[in-house]
Amino acid sequence: MKAILYLFALSLLISCSSLRIMETNLYFGLSKPAGGMVSDAEWKDFKVNHIAKIFKEGYTIINVTGGWFDPDKKKLIEEPAYKVIYLYKKSSALSNQINSLREQYKILFQQQAVLRIDKKVRASF
Repeated sequence: MKAILYLFALSLLISCSSLRIMETNLYFGLSKPAGGMVSDAEWKDFKVNHIAKIFKEGYTIINVTGGWFDPDKKKLIEEPAYKVIYLYKKSSALSNQINSLREQYKILFQQQAVLRIDKKVRASF
């Protein structure tokens, strides 16, 4: 009986210390439609001057490779990309800033899309 009460108390403590927050994953492709790639210097500049200014609390960047169906060329294009993960309390203003970040990248690097995936998660720090 003591063990059951202990486990219940422990699970309650753990659930109280975790937060229900949003996780947004953004996928920034590095291939430019006219040829070439987003350079390391261009990516670093975008990261410092755009991503870090919106995701002030921190973020994670992972190198990935993905496939993108180019509707203009009508073929699947495989390309390197960066996946940016950001955790935050749900906010429509912040959501709008994230969409603005996607649009800035599309304009700067002539991208057709920047994939955004949002999900509710539970996290503890």
